[in-house]
Amino acid sequence: MADRELNILALDGGGVRALSTLHILKNIMEAIDRENPPKPCDFFDMIGGTGSGGLLAIMLGRLKMDIDQCITGYTRLCKHVFGRKKRLSLTAMGSRKSKAKHDGTKLEFALKSILRELGHEDREILLQDMDLSCRVFVCVTDASTHKLVPLTTYPSKYCPHELYKSTKIWEAGVASFANAALFDPITLGPSRRRFIDSSAQANNPIREVWIEAKNVWRLTSLEAQLRCLVSIGTGLPTIKRTAAGRNSGGGGGGVFFAGFGAKSADAAGGAVDPEVETNKFMQEHSELDDDGRLFRFDVPNGLAEIELDSIAEMETIVDATQDYLAKELVYKQVRRCGKALARPAGSELSFRR
Repeated sequence: MADRELNILALDGGGVRALSTLHILKNIMEAIDRENPPKPCDFFDMIGGTGSGGLLAIMLGRLKMDIDQCITGYTRLCKHVFGRKKRLSLTAMGSRKSKAKHDGTKLEFALKSILRELGHEDREILLQDMDLSCRVFVCVTDASTHKLVPLTTYPSKYCPHELYKSTKIWEAGVASFANAALFDPITLGPSRRRFIDSSAQANNPIREVWIEAKNVWRLTSLEAQLRCLVSIGTGLPTIKRTAAGRNSGGGGGGVFFAGFGAKSADAAGGAVDPEVETNKFMQEHSELDDDGRLFRFDVPNGLAEIELDSIAEMETIVDATQDYLAKELVYKQVRRCGKALARPAGSELSFRR
């Protein structure tokens, strides 16, 4: 269909494991043009993410970084933020201890450093963006109500107006990245509400990104307008065993795989298994998969069990991802994805890309 023009990217959360996301995305961009890989912002009309995926969405979509820039910047950010644990200390009231493992001000510093390196003299630049060629959608959670709230670079009925008008780029990055087990919440907006990441609600944000895209492109069904939807995870866990299975010494019936409708915790942060959302979404939109317009990439064999802040495992993450990408089936899937993303030369939207 000639009207299928929209490309959408959804990025899971995963702390340092987001390096895997970037290396997968690098291969996808090279599948489009190996000699001159395009920036993701030049091919995706919307990039949405949760946790580290939300931060990557900001870096790639709002700041329009290329993949190599983003890999370098994100690696340095993780080493700076997770390099040394925060010392536990009394709060200003002196009545209780902060439970945060890491210092959110180091994350703020790292993000402002990236802004400076990209030539943004104003470190307080807002998330909102008049350039709508690549919309950015970030999931965060109200720490009091536990309600998922989107932060967007464009006006959205789902993003509170005061947050759209006031949230800065670095604030959105901190809020998206601030896993409750690792950081204190960040205060946003005139109402001074506190926010954390949304890994517990939507570590795989494919459904949230889809709903938001339907809100943005409402003239006809999103399915009719979609060229390609790409979802990238930050690693799968190994086989999970029930308590009965562990205690039975290996008897039958003790092993299960997280599947449709299951609720299983991510070893590194207590998030629901992202593949549950993938399975549900694919069942609801099987025609997209059948048409070769829906792609999901996720490194298997226990990558999900690497802790969110384990910078010592960064080389392992990259090596495991390269091994995954070298597999023939994955290699062919990446090539198909690159072909699906590429718009015909005569397309109206191809000229800006």
